Amino acid sequence: MNQKKVILASFSDINKDGRLKELFKICNYLGEVKIFDRSKRSFFKYIWDLFREKKCEYFVIDNRAILPIAILFIFLKKPKYIIQDCREMYFFKEQKTLKSKIGCIFENFIIKKATIVLTANHYRARIMKKYYSLKTRPIVFENIRYLEKKEISTEIKDKYNYLNKLKTFKIVSTAGYEETFVEKKLVDEVADLEGIDLFFIGVEKRNNKKILKKNIHFLPKLSLEELKIVLGKMDVGYVGYDIINLNTKYCASGKIYEYLYEELPILAYKNIPLKAFVEENKVGLSGDNFKELIENLQNNYENYKKNTIKLKNKLEILKENNEKNVAQDILTIIDNL
Repeated sequence: MNQKKVILASFSDINKDGRLKELFKICNYLGEVKIFDRSKRSFFKYIWDLFREKKCEYFVIDNRAILPIAILFIFLKKPKYIIQDCREMYFFKEQKTLKSKIGCIFENFIIKKATIVLTANHYRARIMKKYYSLKTRPIVFENIRYLEKKEISTEIKDKYNYLNKLKTFKIVSTAGYEETFVEKKLVDEVADLEGIDLFFIGVEKRNNKKILKKNIHFLPKLSLEELKIVLGKMDVGYVGYDIINLNTKYCASGKIYEYLYEELPILAYKNIPLKAFVEENKVGLSGDNFKELIENLQNNYENYKKNTIKLKNKLEILKENNEKNVAQDILTIIDNL
């Protein structure tokens, strides 16, 4: 077996982060992995433990929050190969805050320094290769993730039994509620519909207290067990983002896969990758006229549900192949250096 040392550095908690879990599995194909995440360590313990490490073959960087520390680690430890996973696609000129602009400066440095760049879809891979003048196209590491099956207590099941009493067509969004243009448009259009309930999950605080329609519901962040229970009681999963820059125009949402694993057809905004996915696989509808889309989903629900279940049955193979293929692409590029 390949026992080359791999260090995976992230500022996320692997227990709560689907993409990080999949990245960890990819790293296991490369060698013996030591992960540094924020699941158990304080900030200072994290820094201490990371910089006590000796040189490694692969240094794998997860996203932007870790970048200043990652740059210092690269400077001091000089890993042989650097792999940067870009979850998002932010460009300096598009950013409006100083913090985000500084993040872009750090990311630009790492991407230019990296042996291999990972990104979340083919659209982004093409754009990033051109923007950063990369010699090789970034490897596509798709956000294929799902909620794992675990024993769920009777208490949690009973907590959400009230959802069974709602004899309506239930739509869910698991991205919280930030009062974006698209979210407000969805709320406004659903509020006028009979027999429809819309749920936003992940809402801790809400600035707009005026949304008092009985069919619009806000739930706080849920545990993964709770989330799985609630999704199992829904009819459709919603995903969509305001198109304000290239990152959102060519979004790469793993929520689509979470919904599909729970056998939920998709209601999507008109973001290009979302529209292409649902139309190609016939698992839902995409656009900006939510009233019309919801009516069409209801009228053709059995067909969308059937197609969703078919695709779900293929997803496990796709997911496993996704991890293996990304790892193989990394090794192939390195072998050819």
